[in-house]
Amino acid sequence: MKTTFKLLAIVGIAFLAQSFFNPAIANEKTKGDPRIQVEDNKVKIWVFNEQQSNLTIKVYDERRNIIQNVSLGDGLTVGKILDFNSSDNTYYRVVVSAGKEVLYNKKIRLGTK
Repeated sequence: MKTTFKLLAIVGIAFLAQSFFNPAIANEKTKGDPRIQVEDNKVKIWVFNEQQSNLTIKVYDERRNIIQNVSLGDGLTVGKILDFNSSDNTYYRVVVSAGKEVLYNKKIRLGTK
């Protein structure tokens, strides 16, 4: 019984620590925007920005280093195509946010090397 409690406590602490130290994990919005399409090692992002807030895209590698930080601006409709054709073939985390609000946060396998 003591062992089970210790194991649950360790797992809980690890989960909390990950959420504090991972900037890609935050309150993710469940609305349909942004629209993301992955095709031929390209990530196509389109957002209907009805509140016209300043939107950004951050791409993290497997070690949680930011490898791309793109500002989409504050227009009503904004879009961007990210090309991963010359990148390492691995998992990348793509995060689209409006200020501190996360609109999209997914891990995607991309790259050709």
